[in-house]
Amino acid sequence: MALGPTSLRGRLALLFALGSGLLVLLAAATLAVTVNTAVQNGINNELRARADDLAADLRAGDIHVRPEEAFAEVVSVDGKVLAASRTIVNQRRILGPSELAAAAHRRFFIDRHVPGLEGRARLLAGPARSGDGKVVVVVGGSREALIEARNRLALALVIIGPLLIAALAAGGWMVAGAALRPVRRMAQEADAISLVEPGRRLAQPEGHDEIAQLGRTLNSMLDRIEATFAHEQAFVDDASHELRTPVSILRAELELALLQPGDAAEVERALRSSLEEAERLSRLADDLLVLARVGAGQLPLRREDLDLRALAQEVATRTQVHAGPAVDISGAPTMVTADRARLEQILTNLVVNARRFARSRVRVDVRPQPESVVIAVADDGPGFPPELLPSVFDRFSRTDAARGRDAGGAGLGLAIVAALAQAHGGRVEASNSGPLGGAVVTVTIPSAPDRRAVASVLR
Repeated sequence: MALGPTSLRGRLALLFALGSGLLVLLAAATLAVTVNTAVQNGINNELRARADDLAADLRAGDIHVRPEEAFAEVVSVDGKVLAASRTIVNQRRILGPSELAAAAHRRFFIDRHVPGLEGRARLLAGPARSGDGKVVVVVGGSREALIEARNRLALALVIIGPLLIAALAAGGWMVAGAALRPVRRMAQEADAISLVEPGRRLAQPEGHDEIAQLGRTLNSMLDRIEATFAHEQAFVDDASHELRTPVSILRAELELALLQPGDAAEVERALRSSLEEAERLSRLADDLLVLARVGAGQLPLRREDLDLRALAQEVATRTQVHAGPAVDISGAPTMVTADRARLEQILTNLVVNARRFARSRVRVDVRPQPESVVIAVADDGPGFPPELLPSVFDRFSRTDAARGRDAGGAGLGLAIVAALAQAHGGRVEASNSGPLGGAVVTVTIPSAPDRRAVASVLR
């Protein structure tokens, strides 16, 4: 159960009140010490001045106490009262034997009740000269003024202190409310924003303070969320479209075979066509699963040491088609620690994609670097359309000429290359400045696993 205010404004006001209370307490203590010291010093200075005046009279040989002296006494060192004020009851000696002996050698203050002075008194006793002899001078004054000043100050602080703390807490409450008002407005607007209103943003406070920065940050976050949602929505739409085509063809072929069950040749043709579409569906589902797992950071990588150049040669041989563009492999044997199946998928996608658009040649160049390996796949084709280059690694990204059923692929090949490269902690680049005059795709992956790399889909 919460013991304090649940709202930020309430907590800020409480902290303001506690801080103000601590400051008021420190100020009150400082004021009390200052007033007490000032009044006490005033009493002490007054007693010193009176003792000095009385000592001056004694040095002149006049052993008496002036009539205007409120409370004073002259005592010989053997304890005999030589002169005293009228206020001293029965002209009795004020100091005790030990105090008298000490006062014969030095001055000191004594606080106690003394007949003839109201309440607690302060005495100043010390030596003085009278002719050729030594005497002890005692002067005194009431401390009631000091006590009364302290009591009045304490009463004022007890009354004013809580009122001051309350006023400061109320001021803190209002200041916090004014400071948090833009935050409340942004919270209300954020609660009202939904995906059915694309483009709606929070009203940004003016200035460059933390609240304005919060507004800009939240709006930037909304921009990213909306872009991500639009991206995922486009992905779902494209995936639905890509799945719909082979499913429709598969259904049509099966329905045709059912309409002509007696025609063995037609049934076989329909079944073969259906198998092709089923394989196409399987590849598409596998590609989508790879992208989904990489996007969720759940794609397992079974790393092993392998020769990347030898793997590139295997892929080139396996994907070779009759009368198709030749694939040249260049570079020295290069060892890398990576997932063999995923690197093979990267090389296969790149080589197949390059062969699809090459005129006569495809070149795979494997280049080791100090801490990474570069795989560059180039072709002598027309290259990427300039408008496609910024989004060439997006999912379902294809030129218009590659959108037909017979063009091959669903526009996921390069997206999978980018995703798998990033899963290995690497990166991809595409350009039209290839060594063969056409397109070139460059994949850079670390030679050894990068523990800090986090798999994510290139968006």
